[in-house]
Amino acid sequence: MKALSPSDGLSSFDPRLREVIDQLDGDDAGRALELLKPLVAVENPSIGARFALAMTAWRLERFDWALSLLRECHEVAPNNGGVAEALASLYAQLGRLEDSLFTGKLATALGDDPALAALVPKDYPGFDRAFLTIVDKPLLVRARTARAEGKLARAIELSRQHVAIEPQHIEGRAFHAECLLQAGAAAAAVETLCVLEDGQAAPVLASLYARALTAVGERQAGARWHRDAVMAAGDDPAIAAARIADARFLDVDAAEIEQLSRDWAARFGLEPKPARKFVAGSKLVVGYLVSAFVDRDDAAAVAAVAQAHDRARVTVLGFGLGSQTAEQNQSLIGVFSKWRDIGALDPATLARTLSGDGIDVLVDAGGFASAQQLQALRRFDTALRISWLGNPAGIRAPLYDVRLGTADYPVLEGGAPARREGPLAFGADIGLAQLDARTVALWSAILAAAPEATLVLRARDMDSGNGAASPNVARLIAYFGATLASRIDIRHAARSADFYRAVDIVLLPLRGASPRTAAEALARGIPAVAMAGEPYGDFLAGRGLDKRFVATDGAQYCAIAAELARSPEARVLPPIETGAAKLAHSIEELGLSFNRRETAA
Repeated sequence: MKALSPSDGLSSFDPRLREVIDQLDGDDAGRALELLKPLVAVENPSIGARFALAMTAWRLERFDWALSLLRECHEVAPNNGGVAEALASLYAQLGRLEDSLFTGKLATALGDDPALAALVPKDYPGFDRAFLTIVDKPLLVRARTARAEGKLARAIELSRQHVAIEPQHIEGRAFHAECLLQAGAAAAAVETLCVLEDGQAAPVLASLYARALTAVGERQAGARWHRDAVMAAGDDPAIAAARIADARFLDVDAAEIEQLSRDWAARFGLEPKPARKFVAGSKLVVGYLVSAFVDRDDAAAVAAVAQAHDRARVTVLGFGLGSQTAEQNQSLIGVFSKWRDIGALDPATLARTLSGDGIDVLVDAGGFASAQQLQALRRFDTALRISWLGNPAGIRAPLYDVRLGTADYPVLEGGAPARREGPLAFGADIGLAQLDARTVALWSAILAAAPEATLVLRARDMDSGNGAASPNVARLIAYFGATLASRIDIRHAARSADFYRAVDIVLLPLRGASPRTAAEALARGIPAVAMAGEPYGDFLAGRGLDKRFVATDGAQYCAIAAELARSPEARVLPPIETGAAKLAHSIEELGLSFNRRETAA
């Protein structure tokens, strides 16, 4: 946009602006914006046009944009009382007390501009009314409310505007980054929190930054920030648990992860207390802890298993955050007999709630993604406690009684893949945290051996930012080099089914939080190449596919990929059992067996 024409007043304005304001009064900001486009696209747009655009931005609740526009109008027309009045009101609406007072006094001294007053929507508050209702940091307050109501996208937008308006408010940045991480936008969270590099951060902020850095593949920085956070807050179970949840992506070996996990359980698990389970009825009661996931897309697999329980003999409860219809719980809607919001519960109260609900079997799908849940598990010893996901070391006692194996992960119903045209496409639905040096080396070798092939990556957080100039695209180029990176296709896909239509062969990385990616590939009839071990190799072995698709070293991994690339026949999979009903039945049988033992005792 070109600079505004300087003017200290508006003796008249383009009559088309009146129609813009009429549209705003009719609550049609979209139409108002269309009408304004030709008026602000000229080399020197009038103050009236820019002022009307500010009012439109306000109606759209783009308060950061409205503030920027009104500031520009005020800079160009510092002696216009109408501009000052509108700006003072907006400052008050945004909780900017000192700015509002100063600009309000200026508006009073300058007097009103009748022509500009005609461009103010009817419900835009005057300075006096706005100032009387001023509250501190209103956008952040609204963002917190939106998140509590399960409106995550709304919370992200409101907190983004808060950060844009008050960039020095670290607490606001932290909340915005938390929301971004919850939505899977780790790159934006890193950009939001990078100001922490300039000073000493509180432990909770350091831990949050560490999680974001880890998620975008910045391993050394992520490990350092995790270490610093734990050292600065040794008594915080959530900070210590977050480090363990990320450990597999930070070059921490399995033995150390196991030791960290056992130390955490011994130090932070609540000591058991004598308790009696309240038995609500004759049905087996199975509860699922679903407030957090190390891989948030695991929610679909958990939902499939919970849905598959025999409701004639089982009551299924879900324990999560917010209402069951909240944005973060979309995959879980309708799969539980009852739902409990545990967001406001401390671990001890959560343990009592589980007992009061008469839980016979408790399945933990979050593991170290939720310290609150883990702490409650040790105290809740009146039911069978099952570890499923988020437990990187596979520990059991004193937190769990049973652990579900990697091979138990269900394959959701998919469908045969459509025939593809064009060059062969390898693909992976992963996060940047999984692209360690060994994985990049293997995939680079495979691409070098198949010069016509492409590598398709699901967009997720890969291209967040400004397209080709995004930080994550720069990271991909740094990993693979410019030549190979030019053969990577970042594909947007709302559903996994849409992504796999563009893939012939799935390449699984060496690191993963769950078998989800492998399970989704099999559901779509796509062969997947994995290295032996958890989670992917063990999952494929459990499905009887280890001899065909699981390698014991890098050379074999590349050889399997090359064979699949050469032979379409080798890519044909045998029928795959979904496994959701089977796993649900196994959980029920474990619970019934546990109850029989407890009754006998």
